[in-house]
Amino acid sequence: MAWWHRIRRIISGGGRESASFVAALLGVLVLAGAALGQGISRTSVAVSDGLTWLGDDQRGEVVQINPVSGKPQTRLQISGPDSQLEIAQEDGRLIVLNRRTGEITVIDLATLLASGRRQAPPGASSKVLVANGMVFVVDRASGTIHTADPLTLADVGQTWEAGQPLADAVVDERGVLWLVDHGGTLRSLDWSDDEERFRERSQRQISGAGPRTVLVPHDQGVTLIGLDGGVVVRDGTGEDVSRSTDRTDAEVIAAQTAPTDLVPASVPDSSVVVLVVDGQVLRVDVGARGCPKPGRPAVFRDKVYVPCKGSGKVIILDRGGSRGGDDVKTSGGADPELVFDDGRLFVNVPGSSTGVLVDADGATRSLTIRSPELPVKDPDRSPPPSVPPPPPPNPNEPTKPPRNPGNSGNPGNNNGSPDVPTPPSSSTPPSSSGGSAPAAPAGVTVREKSRSASAVVVTVSWSAVSSTDPIVGYTVTGSGSFSGGSVSAQSAGTSADLSLPCTGSTFCTSGRLDVTVRASTATQAGAAGMAAFTVTAPNNPPPPQPTTTTPPPNNPPPNPPPPNPTPTTTTTTPPPPPPPPPPSLPTAGAVVITGFSGGVRMPTRQVNMAPPADWANHNGRCEVVNTTQGYAVGIPCNATTARIDLEEGSNRIVVRAYAASGAGQVDSAAKTVNYIADECAGKPSCIPRAAPAGAGTAPMGAGGLGLLAAAFLLRIGVRREEDK
Repeated sequence: MAWWHRIRRIISGGGRESASFVAALLGVLVLAGAALGQGISRTSVAVSDGLTWLGDDQRGEVVQINPVSGKPQTRLQISGPDSQLEIAQEDGRLIVLNRRTGEITVIDLATLLASGRRQAPPGASSKVLVANGMVFVVDRASGTIHTADPLTLADVGQTWEAGQPLADAVVDERGVLWLVDHGGTLRSLDWSDDEERFRERSQRQISGAGPRTVLVPHDQGVTLIGLDGGVVVRDGTGEDVSRSTDRTDAEVIAAQTAPTDLVPASVPDSSVVVLVVDGQVLRVDVGARGCPKPGRPAVFRDKVYVPCKGSGKVIILDRGGSRGGDDVKTSGGADPELVFDDGRLFVNVPGSSTGVLVDADGATRSLTIRSPELPVKDPDRSPPPSVPPPPPPNPNEPTKPPRNPGNSGNPGNNNGSPDVPTPPSSSTPPSSSGGSAPAAPAGVTVREKSRSASAVVVTVSWSAVSSTDPIVGYTVTGSGSFSGGSVSAQSAGTSADLSLPCTGSTFCTSGRLDVTVRASTATQAGAAGMAAFTVTAPNNPPPPQPTTTTPPPNNPPPNPPPPNPTPTTTTTTPPPPPPPPPPSLPTAGAVVITGFSGGVRMPTRQVNMAPPADWANHNGRCEVVNTTQGYAVGIPCNATTARIDLEEGSNRIVVRAYAASGAGQVDSAAKTVNYIADECAGKPSCIPRAAPAGAGTAPMGAGGLGLLAAAFLLRIGVRREEDK
C-alpha cells in the first residue's frame, strides 16, 4: 500500500506537483480505457452484475450463480420437470425458452417476477434472439420472425415472412438480423422503430447453402457454414471470404458467437470439429481424442472448447486444431453445455449438483449449482403489497365518543336486544389499475373426456380465485407435441374442455400435456396454475365413472318410511337477488392504436388511433396511458390522435376506457414504441454510446496524451521554481 500513501502525500501537498501527478494519473487511465475499449461492444453498454444464470432442465429451474463464491443465490421455477431450457439475458431481463413446450418467459431481474409469456412451436424450429432491447421470436419451420415487446412478449409491428422455411437466423452485436433460408438466400434485416417493421439491408444467393446451413454471428456480420453444399462464406464483416470444403449431409452445430478469425462448428455424427481460421477451413478428428460426439463449441481466450456428449468432459483445441489444454472433467447429470457470460466460461451440467468455471487464465474450479436448502421462488407470485405502517397514536387527541352514546353502559340496544358486533366484511376492497394480479388457481386437474380418431378432448378443472378486482374469466392453455403445439380456451367458471388434435403425431397414444390456467381481471392476467397429464393409448381407457341407478317410478322403494303423524312447516329460502349488470365497457384488447408519428429521438410522440365503434361511442371517459412509466393523457373516446411523453427505452402504450359509473375499466391492445435519447444534443465533441467502431478511440487517446503533456509541463515548472 506504499503507492497509496505516496498518492495521499502528493495530493495533500497541493501545488503544481499535485496537479502534475493527478494529470499524469488521469492520462494513464484514459489511455488505458482507450486501449481496453477496443475489446468491448461498441453499440451498447451492458452493466454486469457479476452473476450468471444457468438452466436446470431436469427440475425446470433457472439458477443464479455467484462465480466469486461458487454458490447459487437464487432459484426460479420456470416450468415443470424434464424441460429443455435456453436462456438469454439483456437489459435487466432474463428470457427463457422451454424448447420442449415452446413456452417463452421473460423475467424482470429487478423483481424476479415474470412480466410476460408467449407460446412458440415446441421443438427445434423455435429460436429467441435478443439485441439492443428488442426480442425476436423465430419460427424456422414457417419461415417467420415476430418482434416482441421485451416486457410483455406481445407482438410489435409486422411479422416478417421468408416465404419458405429458414435454415438458421442469428443477430450480430450491432443488432442486425441475419438469416438464410432453405433455398440458400442469405439476408440481413434492420428493425425500424418508426415503421414497426423489418427493412432489408442486403440479399445474397449462396450456391451450396441449404437446409442444414448454420450461421455464426460476430461483432459485425456473420460466417455461413453450409457443409451440405461444401461452402463457407463470411459476409458483412468488411473482410468477406468464400471457401469450399468437404460436403456432408449430417447435422452441424455451430458456436453461438465467435470472433471473425476463429469460428468453430461440430459435426456429431462424423466426430469432426470444423474450424474456420483466418478464412481457411480445417477439419479436426476429435473422435481420436476421446470425443466421439462433439456438442456445441465455444471460443474462449483464443481457444476452442468442445463439450463431448456421453463422455463427461470438455476438450480444448488451439487455433491449429491441436490439443490446447487439459480436458475439463464433469460428473453426473446430462451432457455438458457451455455458457459464456461476463468474460467467464461456465461448463453447466443440467441435472448435476456441480458445474465448472473456467477462469481467464484457463484454470478451472468447481461450482455448486444445486443447493436443496436454497428455497425455490415462483416468478408468478404476486408482489407483496406496499402498505405504510399506521401512524403512532397522538396522546393529545381527544377520545372519540362511542358510536351509540345512548347505549354506552347498557348491555342491550334501544330495542332491548343485545348488541351484536358487526362482523368484518369478507369482501376485498376494489383496487386501482395498479393493483396486484390475481393469484394462481389452485387444484388444477386434467382428465380425459372423450376420444375420436382425430382428437382427444380433456376437461381441465380448478378452484376459483379470489382477487382484489373482480375476476372476469380464466384462460386455459394446453401445450404438447401435437399439431400446432398449443390450444387455448376461455371460461367464466372453474372448468373448460380442450380438444387436442391426433393427426400428424403420436401425441394421442403417449403424449404429455402441460396445462396452465390463469385468472384475469378487467386490466391484467394473473399467475398460472399448472398441471401435467399423460395421454394414453386407446386400449387404456380411463376408469369408468360411477353411475346411479334410479328405481322405476311404479315400484315403491323397499321399506318405505312410516308416515309422519305430525305435520311440519317447510320454510322456503328466497333465491338470492340477481347480480348487478356489468358496467358498460367497450371490448377489451381491441386494436385502437394504429401507430406513432415522430422520430426515434423525440421524447414526445403522436399516437395515431382508429377506435372501433364501441370504443368511439363509449359513454365513459378514455385516456392514453404509457403503462411503462405511468403517464396518462385524457382524450375523447372517439379521438384519432393524441400526444404522450416517453422515457428512454421501450414504452408500452394503451388506450384505457373507464365505465361511466367508475366501477370498471378495460385496456386496448398495447403498442410499443422506443425512444433513444440524444446524449450529444448537437455537441461536436460528444461521442454517443451507439457510436460506430473506433469513433471514440482517437478523441480518447488524444485526451490521454494531452493530460500526460500537461503533467510534464507542470512538473518542469515545479523544478524551475525549485532551482531559483
